Amino acid sequence: MYLSKGLLLIFVVDSADHNRLPEAKKHLHQLIGTNPMLPLVVFANKQDLEAAYHITDIHDALALSEVGNDRKMFLFGTQVTENGSEIPSIMQDAKDLIAHLAADVQ
Repeated sequence: MYLSKGLLLIFVVDSADHNRLPEAKKHLHQLIGTNPMLPLVVFANKQDLEAAYHITDIHDALALSEVGNDRKMFLFGTQVTENGSEIPSIMQDAKDLIAHLAADVQ
């Protein structure tokens, strides 16, 4: 896995797919292990589904407390809007954060 020129890592997980979270955790930690300073933004998608893990459960399942004290790390709960045309405010906030993180690294 190669991220040497990446400005940040954006990682998306399906909050309702409990069986694949261990695999997602493994891949996430492989990706971030190569660069301990790479900022990390995690989107826990499908938060609108009844079966979705709560954001704190996603934090635990992905072992985000183990990503390092020096790394900038952000976790957002996301979902698709009903008509799909409206951008939820949380996504606008995430977009602004990503732009800010990328600008800081350059």
